[in-house]
Amino acid sequence: MILSHSDGRIHGARYHTVKPEFAGWLPGGLQNNTWRDMMEWCVETFGASAEMGVWTPGARWYANNAKFWFRNENDVLLFTLRWS
Repeated sequence: MILSHSDGRIHGARYHTVKPEFAGWLPGGLQNNTWRDMMEWCVETFGASAEMGVWTPGARWYANNAKFWFRNENDVLLFTLRWS
């Protein structure tokens, strides 16, 4: 799996993004078990996020557009270390 990093803005706030690129893709572009594991780990580690795909100002993290969006650089580093 490759983790591609970039940055983006939501409601004027800078977020760091991580897009997991899986070796074995399923229809729809995601390998569901691994994506589900990543989501569960994020909730356990960073707390609950907004409803999938809903941008809530100031949220610590999101999952949207096949990417994980993190407000804090340390969170994206921890995510990267866990899943690489």
